[in-house]
Amino acid sequence: VNHIINLERQRFIRDCKQVLKGEKVTDSLRRTIIHSSPGHVEYLKRDLDDTEARLVDIVIAKVKEDSTKALSASSQRINILAISVLENLSTESSEFAIDEIMKRYRESINPVKALYYDLQEIMFLYDGKPKNKHHQFLINKFKDIESFEHIIDAIDRDLSDLSECKQRVNKLKREHNYPNTSEHLKKIVDLYNEMIQWKTLFEKFPEWINENSLPLDPKGTNNFCTTITKFFK
Repeated sequence: VNHIINLERQRFIRDCKQVLKGEKVTDSLRRTIIHSSPGHVEYLKRDLDDTEARLVDIVIAKVKEDSTKALSASSQRINILAISVLENLSTESSEFAIDEIMKRYRESINPVKALYYDLQEIMFLYDGKPKNKHHQFLINKFKDIESFEHIIDAIDRDLSDLSECKQRVNKLKREHNYPNTSEHLKKIVDLYNEMIQWKTLFEKFPEWINENSLPLDPKGTNNFCTTITKFFK
C-alpha cells in the first residue's frame, strides 16, 4: 500500500511540475485535485520545501478554477439545448387548444396535456354514462382514432426532439465530466415520460369508447376496470 501511495505522490508532484512548465493538465492530476480531500492533498505535498509547496498550490488553484469554468460552460450549454426544445414544442401549438378544455386550467398549460387530463377524467369517472355535458362533448369529438391524428403526429415530433436532446446532453456530460443533472434536463426527461402516457391514452380512447358503448352489466364493469388498470399501470 505504501508503495502505491508513494507512486501516487511521485506522479502528483511530477504532473504539477509539468503544468508549471506549460504542459497540459493530465486527467490523473485533475481527478486527484478535484476529488481528493484537503488532508489527502496535504499528504501528497509532504516533504516539499516551502517554495515547492507554494508552486504546487498555484497549480491546484489553477486546476480548480479551470474545472469550475468548464462546469459552468457545460451547464450553460446543457440548459441552452434543453430550453431550445422546451420552447419549441409542436404540442404547444394553439391549433390543439379547445376552449371548453382550456378554460378549466391555468393559461400556460400545454393544450395537449389539458386534453389528456380531461380524457383521463372521463375514463376514471365513467359509470355507465358520461358525468356531464363536457364529458359527452369530448366523447363525441374524439370517438375515432382519426380525431387524434394531428395530435399524435405532434407528440411524435416532440418525442423525437426530446430524445435527441437527451442524447446530446448526455454526450456533453460525458465529454466534460459534468456530474450534475440540471433542472432543465430533468424537465426534458419528465416531459418525455409524460408524452408517452398521453400518446398511449389517445390511441386507446376510441377503443375504450367502443368497448363502453353499451350499458355496462357487472361483467362489463369488471372489463372496464381492467381496461383502466391496463392504460395507467
